[in-house]
Amino acid sequence: MLLKKLLPLLLILGSLTALAKADEQETPVAYYHASVLMYHHISTSTPPSTSTSPADFIQHLDMLEKDGFEVWPIDRVARQIKRRRPMPDKVAVITFDDGYISVYKEALPILKERELPFTIFVNADPINEKRPLYMSWAELKEAQEAGGIIANHTLSHTHLIRKLDDETEEAWLKRVEHEIAANQQEIIKHLGSAPKIFAYPYGEYNPEIQKLVQKMGYIAFGQHSGAASPYTNITSLPRYAANGTSANPTSLRTKLHALPFPVVNEEPVTAVLDGSNRRPSLKLTVMPGEYRIKQFRCYGPNAELLQVSRKTLADGNLEINVTSDKDLHTGRPRYNCTAPHKTQNRYFWFTRQWLMPQANGDWYNY
Repeated sequence: MLLKKLLPLLLILGSLTALAKADEQETPVAYYHASVLMYHHISTSTPPSTSTSPADFIQHLDMLEKDGFEVWPIDRVARQIKRRRPMPDKVAVITFDDGYISVYKEALPILKERELPFTIFVNADPINEKRPLYMSWAELKEAQEAGGIIANHTLSHTHLIRKLDDETEEAWLKRVEHEIAANQQEIIKHLGSAPKIFAYPYGEYNPEIQKLVQKMGYIAFGQHSGAASPYTNITSLPRYAANGTSANPTSLRTKLHALPFPVVNEEPVTAVLDGSNRRPSLKLTVMPGEYRIKQFRCYGPNAELLQVSRKTLADGNLEINVTSDKDLHTGRPRYNCTAPHKTQNRYFWFTRQWLMPQANGDWYNY
């Protein structure tokens, strides 16, 4: 008798589950993405290249609301990407690197008023040293209580990819591990909790550091542009810079609406160069998608058009080779690749950030 009563309910639940799975399967994985925004200073009196004016910051938030974006906490987005679970088409994440005092003074009141989640990636050393440009632990606690996530950005904001003089591979990786683990301990000590979410200082990493970060249980973010998605490595998720010249609302809107290319392989695996190769080649293996391949374009650090060749592989994927006919500058130059959507007014977007030392192999000082 009980089974007869439960049978209709079980049939309904089964049908709903089947419909949900069918809907999930019909949703292109490219749409399981989020646009993660990266800020530093929110001020007009700090270095322009890493600053966003309060007026521009407000305009960015107004744009998110007007364009129908949902602002999610970073840990929710990370979980969805890691599990390859669907997200709405318009999801944004707000992040701040370094924990500058201007974020507390200018951004926090606005975020509290709008009840928006956000993340601040912090380094414990400048906080403990009470440097005037940085938030205190008390101010970070206030940000945390207002809905902010305080996450790991290393202890001292060092260039992780650089070995010290006469430092062995093992000693270097131990030092990198300490930078992350000790900083996590400091955040937990002062704020009570910290997620296993990490942002690379300067956006610098290599495969060895990625393996270490993964072993330590972290999801990690870089500073290269693109939408975070299942196509991006969980230890090198991209973010869109929203400071300096990238704070321009028009160009930022284009990036916010961009989709990730379905890149299944990229070579070379490491973005770290030795300084002698000033014109690195990039090879991408890309699945078919809703992009206009004939309008696929890649641009260098000065917006110059790069040389692109492509061929269709036996499995139906595309192999795309990108080269530059000009030397790249020392620092963190980028190849930005885009293609328009076949039917929508938006682009697919992919960025490779290179780490280029000087010609003699010495590292840059910024």
